[in-house]
Amino acid sequence: MSSVTKDACKDNAPARRPHRRTAVLAAGLTAALFGAPSSAGANEFQINACGADRSNYSTQAFEDFATRGMLWRRACNPEGPGIRGLVTANVQRAGRVERGSRSIFVLRAPEGTRFSRFTWSGGAARSDCRYALHLWVYRPDGPTTSIKNVQANKKCASRGRIQIATRWSRPRTYDVSGATSIVQRIICMGDNGEPYCASRGKNYISTFTASATVVDVTTPTVGIVQDNPFTRGEWVRGTQSVTYDASDNVGVRAARAVVGGLYGEENARPCDWAQRVPCPNGPGAIRVDTTTVAEGSQALAVEAYDAAQNISPSGPVTVRVDNTAPGAVPVTVDGGDGWRNQNNFSLTWVNPEEADRAPVSAARYRVCQARTSDCSDNSRTGAGIQRLADLTVAGPGEWQARVWREDAAGNQEPANASVPVTLRFDPEPPQLAFEPVQAADPTLIAALVTDKVSGLAGGTIELSREGSGSWQALATQQQGSRLVARVDDAALPTGTYLLRATARDQALNQNSTDRRQDGSPMVVNLPLRGRSVMRAGVVTKRIVRRKVGRQEKRRTVRRRVTTRSRRARVEYGDRVAIGGRLENGDGQSIVGAEVQVLSRTAAAAEEQLGVVRTDNRGRFRYGASANASRTLRFVYAGTSQMLPAQGEVSLSVMADSTIRARPRRLLNGRAVKFSGRLQSLPAPPVGKLIELQVVLSGRWQTFRTTRTDGRGNWQVRYRFRRTCGLTKYRFRAQLPAEAAYPFESGRTRTVKVRVRGEPCQ
Repeated sequence: MSSVTKDACKDNAPARRPHRRTAVLAAGLTAALFGAPSSAGANEFQINACGADRSNYSTQAFEDFATRGMLWRRACNPEGPGIRGLVTANVQRAGRVERGSRSIFVLRAPEGTRFSRFTWSGGAARSDCRYALHLWVYRPDGPTTSIKNVQANKKCASRGRIQIATRWSRPRTYDVSGATSIVQRIICMGDNGEPYCASRGKNYISTFTASATVVDVTTPTVGIVQDNPFTRGEWVRGTQSVTYDASDNVGVRAARAVVGGLYGEENARPCDWAQRVPCPNGPGAIRVDTTTVAEGSQALAVEAYDAAQNISPSGPVTVRVDNTAPGAVPVTVDGGDGWRNQNNFSLTWVNPEEADRAPVSAARYRVCQARTSDCSDNSRTGAGIQRLADLTVAGPGEWQARVWREDAAGNQEPANASVPVTLRFDPEPPQLAFEPVQAADPTLIAALVTDKVSGLAGGTIELSREGSGSWQALATQQQGSRLVARVDDAALPTGTYLLRATARDQALNQNSTDRRQDGSPMVVNLPLRGRSVMRAGVVTKRIVRRKVGRQEKRRTVRRRVTTRSRRARVEYGDRVAIGGRLENGDGQSIVGAEVQVLSRTAAAAEEQLGVVRTDNRGRFRYGASANASRTLRFVYAGTSQMLPAQGEVSLSVMADSTIRARPRRLLNGRAVKFSGRLQSLPAPPVGKLIELQVVLSGRWQTFRTTRTDGRGNWQVRYRFRRTCGLTKYRFRAQLPAEAAYPFESGRTRTVKVRVRGEPCQ
């Protein structure tokens, strides 16, 4: 039995108050108990019982106790038989109730709290004056205070009559500050002559309405349970859950989250205000809509409220919020977007720096076949991922890939995908075969190439003389889907030749063939074109004499004939006629053909001088000036059906210079000046060598050499010293051939000088 109950059992437990007459007491109690109940304030809450809990008429907050012969009854619902309310009474039966028998209801304040006010209404009845009816409050550190006190053996009516019967139906509020228990009791006290009470008759006290205001200054304890990514400090988005664990002496009424100083949603817990501890303790969960708070790292705390509205925050934890999907970034294909023959691609990009935001944790990508709706989506994870390696496509062809990023909070937005990059894959080599040789153009060799995916990129056609094992690449061109080349049959020896072609596509797939379209080997016999012959030379006319007739009748016949000479020696400044004839291998004239005229000298590279055309007999003529020693080349380029031909004519032009002697008559001991000007210009940079010659002993002998100046002028002075008598001398200038001088060796005319000396001894 509790101390309150024990104390209540003592005869002198409740302080006695002076009693008036029964009617006056009943009227006073009724007026006091029907006052309006006060509402709870800060740090307070109310425990409602019986009629104060109109929904359930609960009495669970009260503890009960009864001894033999006594009873308690919980019948607060006014609708029902018998005595209504929270009833402590005797058992109505035959016999006696021993002294000290009692029935008690106790409302105890929750641990660590005190009552401040108590609102009560009820009723009482006593037919045996030996029963005491009590309603009082207990203070552990203060006096016990009676609220209702009907003492035993006081103001008793005559036997058999109801001594007191009253109802306090109007609730009245009492100041019970500091109280920890409120007790309702009926006890048999007996009297001095009879230590018992009667069991017959009604003796009870009943509570209709009870509402106790509890004062609680103890704050709850609350902590965050770090059982999910949000509370563990990982990056999150959207609505998250915060698990907390809270406890309090009167229970936790609600909790709310505080993120970055802003209040979030509240988790209201179910409370039963008819219980001593109205609200539950233990774990709970709060939903937090992170879209309503700032993004980035911030503090999260949970504030718990107990039943008395005492607030206590938890220790903070760091949470990280990011609700924004990563933006678009430019993506490139390693190695470029050209065709490749391996189904292996790598896409790269750079993640820009973002302070206090969720890092990139995955890459999502979509690959679509170009110009179709055939697409597939996929993703790859990786902290700070900036590369998609070993990416493959579904098959050969052109594909387009778009990449968008996902961060550690799960934000990803396909609308933030990159600009599409192109992936081109072609594993199939091209197919090719040689086309038939066309009679109208037999040197043209063509190979038809088929590549369905990437297309032809280029190739070569090669030629090999049968049996040589050596291959020579021809100048090959791409014309659409064909490889074409020409065989220079004019530059190759006659014989049988093998051909092969190699083609590569845009993806560098390569294939070769040495077969025609019909499957036969590609073999040709050179030359492919008809032969042509050119004859050219310097045209000269001469008289040919021939004897005709017999014996005494023989006679000489003269005939002028025209000849063509491939070499001719001509004087400087002459005009030379060159003629030629162009014919095919059968000697038939090639009419209307263009013949190029080219010239080269020892000092100058070959240059084109002009073009002549053959007449209806296949002949052509060309007039050349003898201004230098040179070789004239007459070239027929040929046609698609005729081989080229050429002829050369060499013109040897003799160097020339003027010569003069002054004076022409002179005495021995005097000097003569020889001078002249080079006619066969230009002179070499160092001047042209001049050799002065004189006839001595019947032959020409060189006696002096000199060189011309840059303009070709020259002069030599010579003094006669050994001439006797009258002597006539013949002089000339010899112009020898030189490597840098495009003329043959030449000489000037002869000049005569007469010298008179002393008579010869």
